[in-house]
Amino acid sequence: MEQTSLSLFKGYSDKSPSTATLAEVINLIRESPAVRDHTEKHRYFLLQGNAIAARREKSSCPCFAVAVRFDGGKQQKHIHSWTGLCLADIDHIDPDGLEELRRKACADPHTLLAYVTIGGNGLRILFLIDKLEGVNRQSLTLYKRIFEQANRYYADLLGCPCDLQCKNATRLSGLAHDPAVFFNPAAQPFRLESFAETQQQTLQPASRPAARRLLKRAVAAASQILQQEQVVYEPHHRNQYIMRMGYLLNAYGVPQADAEQWAVDTFTDYDGNVAGVIASCYTHVDEHATRPLPAVLKAKAKSTCDVKQIEDFLNRQAVFRHNVITGQCEIAYLDGNAASEFAPLTDRDVNSLWTRMSKEVGRTRQCDIYSVLHSDFVSLYNPFRDYLQSLPAWDGTTDHIARLASTVHVRGEQARFTAYFRKWLVGLVAGVIEESNVNHQILVLIGSQGSYKTTWFNYLLPPELRRYFLTKVSNNYASKDDLFSLSEFILICLEEIDEMSPATLNQLKAMVTLKSVNERAAYARNKEHRPHIASFCATGNNVNFLNDPSGNRRWLPFEVESIDPPQDNPVDYVGVYAQAYHHWQDNFRYWFDAEEIDALNRYNQRFETPNLERELILSHFRCTLPGETGIFVTTAYVLNQINRYIRQPLSPIKVGLLMKQLGFKPIRYAGQRGYRVYEYTAEEIMQNRHAAARFTQEDWQNPEDGRAPEGGPDEEPLLV
Repeated sequence: MEQTSLSLFKGYSDKSPSTATLAEVINLIRESPAVRDHTEKHRYFLLQGNAIAARREKSSCPCFAVAVRFDGGKQQKHIHSWTGLCLADIDHIDPDGLEELRRKACADPHTLLAYVTIGGNGLRILFLIDKLEGVNRQSLTLYKRIFEQANRYYADLLGCPCDLQCKNATRLSGLAHDPAVFFNPAAQPFRLESFAETQQQTLQPASRPAARRLLKRAVAAASQILQQEQVVYEPHHRNQYIMRMGYLLNAYGVPQADAEQWAVDTFTDYDGNVAGVIASCYTHVDEHATRPLPAVLKAKAKSTCDVKQIEDFLNRQAVFRHNVITGQCEIAYLDGNAASEFAPLTDRDVNSLWTRMSKEVGRTRQCDIYSVLHSDFVSLYNPFRDYLQSLPAWDGTTDHIARLASTVHVRGEQARFTAYFRKWLVGLVAGVIEESNVNHQILVLIGSQGSYKTTWFNYLLPPELRRYFLTKVSNNYASKDDLFSLSEFILICLEEIDEMSPATLNQLKAMVTLKSVNERAAYARNKEHRPHIASFCATGNNVNFLNDPSGNRRWLPFEVESIDPPQDNPVDYVGVYAQAYHHWQDNFRYWFDAEEIDALNRYNQRFETPNLERELILSHFRCTLPGETGIFVTTAYVLNQINRYIRQPLSPIKVGLLMKQLGFKPIRYAGQRGYRVYEYTAEEIMQNRHAAARFTQEDWQNPEDGRAPEGGPDEEPLLV
């Protein structure tokens, strides 16, 4: 049993299965570090309310096919053979009752494998069934019936419902870390004799020619009616289509058994209980055979309400607006002459409007109401722009932005923090109002845990706009969800910025400067062009997190000593944003010019991670002084000198970049590119080390420009 082969996938998006034994799958559940990591992160993000990150961890976790083996894909056409296994899935279990359910399931002789699902509140049970013969419509249908019977057995045994949506043979089972995973190699299989007899009876088509003709004509007539009503068999509308078809077949007098079998054979990709849906339609016995079956359906249906009637009706019911940030239509129902609070328009709202209009005005197609609500009938609404334009004018004297900045106490750089924060905040305003502007700077607060860093950023947005604040903890910023967040949120806070890898930081830099998003949203027909409106901020605990040798001009990092709790120090949002809006209107330069970028790069050196190439170059070479000849060296020579006594490989690209940044004059000689330098002797190198030891960081560091004053290490006081 342990050697039963299964199709294993790296994640739910993987389409190329590998082969693994049941024993190997059990070992992954019990001991795999990767599965444990995905499980812990998924549960952590669920607790934090970050559904997108939790869903990403779940989809990245390995999974396997329970019932079938695949070859070259994971669709029904790729099924190679049956495994003889089936599953029962129980979700939303009370944490206090999970262990008791597990005990009952494991005590049953049919249970082969049982483990807690990745969410921590579900139980997945695998059991044996007799192997099916061949991969065809009959065996696939028989598997669904076996699944339903066995799941009802476990539902009765455990006293809680099983998820009947897992009935497709192609269903994948996600792995989850469970050290207590249960395995019983001697489990008893569910026998199929009782199912097979029922199956053979059910699969018999309508035997009488008259019954077959009735079914064919009724299906054709019902299909034409549904086409006229624009009821389509498509995702999110399949149950509606099957139910409408069932009502019509019942009204046309088709026998229930024939209708159920036709539906089971036709809708093989439907996850629900097709026969059950049809059976519910036939409970209306008073409607059976009450509708005459027309020889030719009427070509012209009853006229429906036109666009003008729909618009007039909607104007009497509610006020609508299209939120350009979320991309959603919002509704505020009219109560007398006043409108209620705006809320996102839901399917329930559209259904209610359609029902009400059909009763009060006339026959209306739901798709027509939807089309009107997603047209220029609904005016555009920018919540941030409307908020700014509703503010009173700034008084021109009170510096509300500086007051807000003063609630953050940074180490030795308060004036710089206030200046940079002002630029960043005005850039935030400009980025939301003007589609062509993108705030390129990332404001970073570095400090100990629990110092209100993220909370302070969260309180930067007024309560009316706080829904547009997003906190992210991620090691990947290239997904479609990340790109859409640029157009759906005003402020994105990146936590644990000091834990990001250099590759992730480069992804982030590219995303920060992206001018727009051109992607297709889920279930949308076409790609959408959305402007980038989000500004970025970040928090971390480690001061040294910058690692780009070419410069770090996008980062505005500050080391925090303390932050006044935002809950106890209310922000004057009206004053702050009125002032920021005035600065933007007054053409305040919120971007950094070349001189400011140079100063920012020098300032950011204290936040850089140790740079091995830079330290070695400065210990062996310096720029020539006026009148000093120096020597000509190539990058290869520099590498040879500084790499002589260390084993770690150095980057020639970084060396060349750093030589220019450190001020070494580039020259060309005899077809070679190099630099004019002064090379220290071994004795001078040792003297410099002794000199550096006499100065502490506090003695010589100048916090204003990040450079050492006269007599400090940058000036080489001993060697002239």
